[in-house]
Amino acid sequence: MEEKESVMDLGFWGFRHWPFDRSYSADRFFASQQHDEAMARMLFLVEESRRCGILVGPSGTGKTFLLKLLQQRSERLGRLTVRCEATGIEGEEFIGQIAVGCNAAVDPNATSARIWSGLRARFAALAVIRQPLVILIDHFDQVEFRCQQAVWRLNQLADAVGLKLTVVLATRDRTFPAVMQDLVELRIDIAPWNASETAKFIDSAIEHTGCNVTLFTDDALIAIHEVTNGVPARVVSLSSHSLLAARAQDQMLVTREYVEAAASELLPRGEHVPANHFSPSAQWLGKRRSESASSFGR
Repeated sequence: MEEKESVMDLGFWGFRHWPFDRSYSADRFFASQQHDEAMARMLFLVEESRRCGILVGPSGTGKTFLLKLLQQRSERLGRLTVRCEATGIEGEEFIGQIAVGCNAAVDPNATSARIWSGLRARFAALAVIRQPLVILIDHFDQVEFRCQQAVWRLNQLADAVGLKLTVVLATRDRTFPAVMQDLVELRIDIAPWNASETAKFIDSAIEHTGCNVTLFTDDALIAIHEVTNGVPARVVSLSSHSLLAARAQDQMLVTREYVEAAASELLPRGEHVPANHFSPSAQWLGKRRSESASSFGR
């Protein structure tokens, strides 16, 4: 226990908090250009009460984080906002989540017919008071066909009673079910970070803790990007473990060797740390720390 507490001693680095925390915190949002653009396009859907948008990107690229942030900003705009986690749920459970989220007067464990009746009444009431509704659905690629049909039916129901409804779906799949294609008005793609964005994120995360000391060498930053392919969730994890690997040797500065040691513990069996062939351009190295690193909480 004492050894673990020593390794995690924030005072060793001068941190106010741990820089690489995967838990959601709006004030730590790293606004890369593509994430800024994705948020702006999703807010367009909400502000204009468009029917449906789809957020597409590989696992770990920040879709869940963006939906949580969108929920906050949508609520600030006065929208009743419901966010659903769709992983592994069936049609009845899915519409039950929607009913609870929009405060429909119905038991979520009731029959499907009763839930839909309650949703119709609630949608009609929201339409009367001109209250737009926003539904955010995460991991939509993991739902069954009845959930896809339910989204289509929610839009039909909103149209029938005159409710302004916007649905935003997050998915890893670049192909989309035929039943949904007529609903989607805007597709928003996000991709892993490039090398510059990876480095800016790490610099910004460190700066946000109150620490003004360089903790990662240029080679370490490039190694992190090479190993993680710029996938944000992997960058966060490897950066965190690399700091701890250096701390275990009583070192503050993270070098490529500590990144490779941490990566060897994190990579799935059968994967290997990239060979020692990192060769960043002098132009990129010169720009990395001169460019703005304070990109949180925009």
